[in-house]
Amino acid sequence: MMWRTILTLGSMVLLVGCPRQALFAVLPNAEVGGVGAITVDDGKTVTALDQPYAAAESRADGTAPSAETRENIAVIFRSAIAAQPILPHHFRLYFILGSNELTPESKCAYSAVFDDIEQRPVYEIEVIGFTDTLGDLPYNQTLSLARAAAVRGTLVGDGLDRQAISIAGRGKRDLLVPTADQTPEPRNRRVEITVR
Repeated sequence: MMWRTILTLGSMVLLVGCPRQALFAVLPNAEVGGVGAITVDDGKTVTALDQPYAAAESRADGTAPSAETRENIAVIFRSAIAAQPILPHHFRLYFILGSNELTPESKCAYSAVFDDIEQRPVYEIEVIGFTDTLGDLPYNQTLSLARAAAVRGTLVGDGLDRQAISIAGRGKRDLLVPTADQTPEPRNRRVEITVR
């Protein structure tokens, strides 16, 4: 969705002697790149903002584009920008066939997951385990949950709050790489971690 690729800020600016009632600005999202668009509609006029740092101000007589510099926008919205939460990040770690042990590459990649979590003052983590299509449904369900639990155990062992980590197992449902039944596909033997 477009709103996910941009950061849109609208803030009431109430200044003595200033006829501006509100200021809206579109900022590019440095994490995902690009810019989207918003429309400011006060019931009298409609102003479309679709460029980086485009701004519109609302006054008693309607809404109109406003020429604001990047620096001025940074000053006006300083508190809002500083209060932004860190966007959710998604990670994928892979497992050795038939086990809940991470592959050597995923053991190295685990540090990126932990580093991301450590940057957040408050966090919530979702870990979902998956398997390939080898084995039957009950076996794969158990194994996928064991994989998610193993990752949670490692995170807790490294000092994170167990209560902030939810786990689930999806077995051989939701394959990353569609395969026939009883196919050993390494990319399906995984956990997907969402950190928010």
